[in-house]
Amino acid sequence: MSKNKAESNALTPKTGEQRQSWLSLAFVQAGICVCIPSFLEGALLAGKMPFWEAIASGTVGYVIVVVIMSVLGFMGSDLGLASCSLAESTFGRKGARYIISVVYAINLVGWFGINNQECAQSFSNFMMSSFNIHIPVAASGIGWGLIMLLTAVFGMSAIEKLNVVSIPLLLAVMFAGTVIAVQQFGLSALDKDVPRSMSFMGGVALSFDFYAVGTITAADITRFQKSRKDTVKSTVLGVFPMGVITLVLGAMLTKMTTDYDISSVLITIGLPIFGVISLILSAWTTNVSNAYSAGLNFVMAFNAPDNRRREVTVAAGIVGIILGLCGILTRVEDVLSMLAYLVCPVGGIMFVDYFIIGKGKAKNWHSVEGWNLVGVAAWIVSVIISFALKIDYLGIVASAIIYAVIEHFVPSLSREENIREAKND
Repeated sequence: MSKNKAESNALTPKTGEQRQSWLSLAFVQAGICVCIPSFLEGALLAGKMPFWEAIASGTVGYVIVVVIMSVLGFMGSDLGLASCSLAESTFGRKGARYIISVVYAINLVGWFGINNQECAQSFSNFMMSSFNIHIPVAASGIGWGLIMLLTAVFGMSAIEKLNVVSIPLLLAVMFAGTVIAVQQFGLSALDKDVPRSMSFMGGVALSFDFYAVGTITAADITRFQKSRKDTVKSTVLGVFPMGVITLVLGAMLTKMTTDYDISSVLITIGLPIFGVISLILSAWTTNVSNAYSAGLNFVMAFNAPDNRRREVTVAAGIVGIILGLCGILTRVEDVLSMLAYLVCPVGGIMFVDYFIIGKGKAKNWHSVEGWNLVGVAAWIVSVIISFALKIDYLGIVASAIIYAVIEHFVPSLSREENIREAKND
C-alpha cells in the first residue's frame, strides 16, 4: 500500500510491506479513545458513585479492554486479516457475512452517528455563543461527517497521519483546559458525595461497554502490525493511557463544572478557540476509525467487490450521519448495552477456536465454506444468557465455555481434519 495513494482493498490480507510500526498504530489506537463519549464515560461514573471509586472502576474496565484487545489482536497480526474475515473460521463464510459483519457494521455505524452528532451540536453551540452565527445542527452534522469520512476513505495511512498530529495537540489542550478549570472552580467538588446508583462492577461494565466494539474488532487495526509484540505495545501504550486520562478528566470536569464536555468547559472559561479545536479533533480521530472499520464490514455484508472499500466506506458513513440526525445520541446508554450483548460473545468464540483448538498458530486457521453451526449456536446461546442476566461482558466468558463444550462433542468445521475430509469428498 503506497503511503501516497488511497487504500482501495478491504479484506485482502495485509502483507509484510503493508505492515506499519507499532508507534504509528499506537497513535491510531489512542485516537479511538479520545472522543467526547470518553469524557461522557467519566461523567456518568462520577455521577453514580464516589469520585475515586468511579476512577478505579473505570480503570479496571480499561485493563480488561487492553488485555482482550491485545489477545484478539494477535489474530490480526498473525494472519493480516480484518475481524470480519477472521470470523469465517468460527461462523463460516455465510455466518461471517450475514451475522458477524452485520452486527459489527451496526455497532460501528452507530458509534459514528453518536460521535458525529455530539460534534455537530457542540460546534453549532460554539458558533452561536462565540460569533452569534446560527448553523443548524443538521448542517453541522452533515458537514463534519463528510470531512471525517474523507480521511477514512484514504485508509490507514491517512488515519495514522491524522493521529500523529492530533493526539499531542489534544493532550496539550485537555491538560491546559483542566488546569484552568481547577484554578477557577477548585478541587473541593471532587469530595462531594453523590447518591450511589451504580455498583463498582457496574462501573467496570460501563467502562468496557464504551470500547466493546473496538475491543472485539481489534484485528481491523492490528492486521497492520508486524508482530504480536508490536500489537501489545501499540495497544497498551495507545489505549490505556489515553483511556484513563479522558476518564479522569471527564469525571473531574463533571464534578467541578457539572459539564463533562471539555470543549464546552473551555468555551465557558474564555478559551473558545481551544474548545472548538478539542471538539473537532476528538470526534475526528475517533470517527475515522469507526468509518474505516464499518466500511470493511459493509464490503463483506453486501458482498461488494474488495476494491470498492472507498465507496462502501462513504456509504457507511452517510448511514451513520443519518442515524445521528435521527436521534441515536439520546439513547446512547441503551444503544451501548444492546450492541455489547451482540458483540461480546463473538470474541470468546474466536478466542477458543484460534488459541485453544488451533493452538494459536496461523497455519491452523481455516476459512469454512457456508455456515459453521457450532459457532453460530454458541453465539446465540451466549447472547441469550448474557442478556437474561443483564451482564453484557459475561458473553465473552459464556461463549468461550459454551463453544468449547459444544465443539468437544460436535467438532467444528474449522478443525483441520474436517477441512481435509470436505476436500476429499
